[in-house]
Amino acid sequence: MGAIMGIKFSSKGMAGNVAAMAIAMAVAQTFIASAACAQQSELHAYHIPSGPLDRTLVEIAKITQLPLSYDASLVQSLRSAPVDGTYSPEAAIRKALQGTGLDLVPTANGGYTLAHVKADAKGVSSVPSATVAQVDTTLPLISVAASRDSGGTGFVAESSSTYARSDVPLSQTPKSVSVINAAVIQSQADQSLSDVLRNASGVVTRPGPEGVPSYTIRGFTAQNLTSDGLATVGSAPNVTPTIAISSVEVVKGPSAIVNGNSPPGGVINIVKKTPQADPFHEIQVGYGSYGSEQIALDSTGAITADKKLRYRFIISGERVGQNSMGYDGKRNFYFAPTLQWKDSTTDVTVGYERTVDREPVPQFTVGYAKGDIYRNYIDKPLGSPSDHFGAQTDNVFFHLEQKLGESLTFVSKASYTRSQQTQMVWTPVSTLSATNGATFMSFDSLSDYYSWSFQNYLRGKFNIGEVKNTVIAGWDVLRYSQYQADATTTKFISVPNVFGSFVFPSSDVANVASDAVSFYTQTGLYLQDQFSYRNFHALASVRRDTYLTHATSTLGSTGAGAHQNAYSPSLGLLYELTSEVAAYASYNRGFQPGTAMKFGGGLLAPQISQQVEVGMKFNLLDDKLAITTSAYRTSFSNYNVADPVHRGFYLPAGGAVSRGFEAEITGQPLPGVNVVGSYTYNDFVQPSNTKLAVNLPKNSASLWATYNFRSEKLQGFGVGAGLFFASGQYIGSGSAYRIPSQVETDLGVFYRKKGYGLNLSVKNVFNRKLYYSSTTSSFIPMGPERTVMLTGTYDF
Repeated sequence: MGAIMGIKFSSKGMAGNVAAMAIAMAVAQTFIASAACAQQSELHAYHIPSGPLDRTLVEIAKITQLPLSYDASLVQSLRSAPVDGTYSPEAAIRKALQGTGLDLVPTANGGYTLAHVKADAKGVSSVPSATVAQVDTTLPLISVAASRDSGGTGFVAESSSTYARSDVPLSQTPKSVSVINAAVIQSQADQSLSDVLRNASGVVTRPGPEGVPSYTIRGFTAQNLTSDGLATVGSAPNVTPTIAISSVEVVKGPSAIVNGNSPPGGVINIVKKTPQADPFHEIQVGYGSYGSEQIALDSTGAITADKKLRYRFIISGERVGQNSMGYDGKRNFYFAPTLQWKDSTTDVTVGYERTVDREPVPQFTVGYAKGDIYRNYIDKPLGSPSDHFGAQTDNVFFHLEQKLGESLTFVSKASYTRSQQTQMVWTPVSTLSATNGATFMSFDSLSDYYSWSFQNYLRGKFNIGEVKNTVIAGWDVLRYSQYQADATTTKFISVPNVFGSFVFPSSDVANVASDAVSFYTQTGLYLQDQFSYRNFHALASVRRDTYLTHATSTLGSTGAGAHQNAYSPSLGLLYELTSEVAAYASYNRGFQPGTAMKFGGGLLAPQISQQVEVGMKFNLLDDKLAITTSAYRTSFSNYNVADPVHRGFYLPAGGAVSRGFEAEITGQPLPGVNVVGSYTYNDFVQPSNTKLAVNLPKNSASLWATYNFRSEKLQGFGVGAGLFFASGQYIGSGSAYRIPSQVETDLGVFYRKKGYGLNLSVKNVFNRKLYYSSTTSSFIPMGPERTVMLTGTYDF
């Protein structure tokens, strides 16, 4: 694998990682076996009065993390018995079911469902034996791990852990929030965050030559991802293996309440898998196109007999021989042990993540100087085969949730991240001449990122009659620093014919020297109230942030000690017209401090955004099908663009307005059928004097559907099919370059029996030429050619 960011790797490469993983798996299994012998049913204290049976079951399942799924029509109009006392998860649910004619029964996939109790001739109640052995053909055919981490609800996500910082259902949240859970991720055999985000409306992916992809939301760049609600630095969240992800959430529009420094388009949050009390373990092995090899272990369970101390251990490795353009392939290693202590009042989690990643230059094409683009896949590197982006990231995190009484909870989160990244690549800086010639520039850099993030808040729940309030008051601080070093000499090469036999030298062309240092500190105070009265719900918040920025460059100090302050209010209103239909409206304001340096001294002005959104939410078929529609208008005060004359500095580029409409659907419209789909219309408008290249499709859509065969002979088999569409779009600031509209077709065939699973995934089945969004005609990323991946899972 060579040297990545100054860290030397053994010449054994992937073989060494696989050997290390094998040892780790053996150690983990020894540990699991010793812990399993002492496990008993965990007991919880409950004080749940009689109420709608469905809500009582959901509350118990959430407290105990019991994998429970059932036909909602079974519990419609039924009321639960009161559950008051200390019970195991199964006993608590059976207590709630008393007098309903229903009982709790296990399913073949390791979960639980509900069934009618039948009386025999002697009047003795029993559950039909066929029920115990039946395969659940309602939920998608996924592993036990994916089912439990998705809450056992198939593709439907019931809540978001990010936006409201409480258990407010998405159906009562007055804002558009996309949640793609582990069930969707596994059914599609998603290999990357880019694959996952194809399911979210309003999100566009942009791969780049010098690193992992960037993303836009509703036309605006999503500058930083968050992980479990905490701000991140570096590339690690982008390359987190999907086996470690519980869900991906996209909060649309300015969302200052999440992390203060609020991009106008929204926030992408990755929710990692957490320890669970009930043991399960999954080994995943994959093999696919271009010599792609994957192996991973996900193991969780209780350590102590009372199940209060739990663990989760995830380790994953991936290696690809070459990518489709002939660059040396991807390498990825991920290691994440986590411990959790959870009882009736305290929930504390500590964990560590290490991510080592090497990404090749993605497949791309180039435009012609006269206009139009080269419209074929290029099958050779336009650079050195070893050109790559590399990163090593270490992250330590801590989560605490402490109940201080019946209605008050204290929450504290913290993380410390260190990331070192290298970029060594030849990149085209001109379009193709009439003879297919072009100019290339060497890019050789080393970046060190350090950050720590700390959040604390109190959450109080107060009910007065039919009025319910959830109030959150909090304080957080973020400290971020970056040390940048670049090649002391930038080299250019003119290639007479890029398709000829020209051989590029190594992209490691010079020594690097420190040329920029920046620091950033943000502190915030915020207050939020979630108010409900019968069918009316409101979510209001206000946040005050203080920013201190400092940046220095080899060309002089700029913006040293610059202080900036901002208030960011938001208000959302939602009214349930019926039990299935709700209408909402919201206003959100965002603020981003000026951190971009301008040549000659100082920083560019802060960036202010505002969004107005209205929409409808539908929960149909007894909550089996969820639909959200939204219309929005987002305004943004100014852009910063790179100074073409002075590298490392920026120029102001005016503001913009983004208007559009989105629709999303998730759920089970028919028995055995599970769908997730989206549609986006985005109209991005800039002032007439602004020539900033944004370049986005106006229309995009996605649809993924799976079907579980329901006949006895075919039980365990399923198929999936997906369409991913983007309309044509221009590249650059003029109309000389345009990529056509396109549709990618994906197929999947899967088989699952208790403990075993196989998933054959084929992406871009018809091998169409696909293009990603781009703002420059000298580098136009292309989607993958037809790829095949066979993944096997073993749960035990």
